[in-house]
Amino acid sequence: MMKISEHVLCAFCRLERRVYTKKSVGWTNVLKAALAAVLLMFIIWQRIEPRAVIFFAIFLAMAEVFIRLRWRMSLPCPHCAFDPLLYKVDREETVRRVITKLNQVRADGRHLFKTQNPLEHLPFVHKNSNDGLRGQGPAAKPSAKTENRILSRQV
Repeated sequence: MMKISEHVLCAFCRLERRVYTKKSVGWTNVLKAALAAVLLMFIIWQRIEPRAVIFFAIFLAMAEVFIRLRWRMSLPCPHCAFDPLLYKVDREETVRRVITKLNQVRADGRHLFKTQNPLEHLPFVHKNSNDGLRGQGPAAKPSAKTENRILSRQV
């Protein structure tokens, strides 16, 4: 049986979170919608009626909507608000949402007491007058000295 959700790491803050992998209805949802339609048919009319197909279609549509909403709502990271689907479409909006969420976390101060601190694994970037931005951390841009050493080794 397919797992409905799995634990993944956020691409931005590198904290573990739960994401639903099921994007649309499966055969079990179709079966449940059919059983619910048959049950409702016998409750209302006490016999087999072709109008129960309408109930089946409504139940199936509702299941699809709820499963899609659950999948979409599980994509943004609850710690830093990074949304990978929105990042593919509109990077500026994603950056704005992440900055807003991290500013709220910094202002709140409760992140210091959490085991999953979104500010813990972020790369530190500071302004350097020589070579522009230089960072410290896993996603940091190499400095001019490091680039020269790498280039000299390649020659």
